Amino acid sequence: MKQPGMRAKLAEGRFALREMTASLRDRRVWAVILGVVLLVAVAGPFYTLDSLGLAGRIAYWGLVGVPAALMMWALNALMGALCPPHWPGAMVAALAGALGVLPVMILVAASMALAGLALPPTGLAGLFPYVAPTVIGISVLVGLLLPAKKDKAPAAVPAASTGLFSRLPPELGRDIIALQAQDHYVSVSTTKGSHLVLMRMSDAAEDLAGLAGMQVHRSWWVNLRHVSGYEKTGAGGMRLVLRNGDRAPVPRSRVAEVKQALAAQGPGDGG
Repeated sequence: MKQPGMRAKLAEGRFALREMTASLRDRRVWAVILGVVLLVAVAGPFYTLDSLGLAGRIAYWGLVGVPAALMMWALNALMGALCPPHWPGAMVAALAGALGVLPVMILVAASMALAGLALPPTGLAGLFPYVAPTVIGISVLVGLLLPAKKDKAPAAVPAASTGLFSRLPPELGRDIIALQAQDHYVSVSTTKGSHLVLMRMSDAAEDLAGLAGMQVHRSWWVNLRHVSGYEKTGAGGMRLVLRNGDRAPVPRSRVAEVKQALAAQGPGDGG
C-alpha cells in the first residue's frame, strides 16, 4: 500500500533535481551565488580576514561556498519533495540543513587544508559549533522565504487522469510552441517560458491534437504556427527554427512530410 506513494515521492524528488538543473542555466542564479561569495570573501569571517589576502579569500570562499550552495539547494529541493506536504517549510529546511552539516564540515576542512589554515585543536569536530548554526540557519531562512517551492513539482499521477494543460503553471499561458521529451518528462515551451511536466510524450502530444502541430521527431512535437524557418543538416535531415530560438531536429525520413505540413499551414502568425 505504501509503495505507490513512495514511487510518487521519488518521482517528485527527481523532478525537483531536474528543475534545479534547469535553473542552473540561468546566468542570474550564478550571478547571485558568485555575488554572495564575493561579499563573504570581502567580509572575511571565521578568521580568514587575518589569515588570507583578498585573492586568497575569494579562492577559499569560492571553493567552499559554490559547492556548499549547490549541495544545500539540492538537499532543500529533495526534502521539499519527499517530506509530507503538511510539514512546515521551516521544519523541512531545518532537516535539509541538518543533513548538510557534515558534508559542509568536510568541505570546509578540505578547503582549510588547501589554504594552509589550521583546524581547531579538536579537529573536524571543532568546526561543528561554527558550521552547524550557519548551515541550518541559512537553510531555514531560504525555506521561509520560499514556502511555495514544493508546490511547483507536478503530482506523479497517471497521465490519463490529468491533462497537459492542467499541469502547466497559469503564468506560462496556453500558447504552446513545442514539446521535448526528456526521459520520463516533457519540457513544454510556451510563448512565456518553459516547464517540465511528468508525463509521457505520447500523452502530451495527444492532448494537443486540436492544435496545428505534429511530432517531427521521436523527442519533439512542434506547433507549426510557431515555425519561423528551417535549416538543412548534413545527414539529409533538417532543423526547424522556432520563434523562441529553439531548433527541433527532423530526420531525413520525415523531411518531406514536415515540409508538406508547413506548406499546408502557410505563414505562421505566432499567436
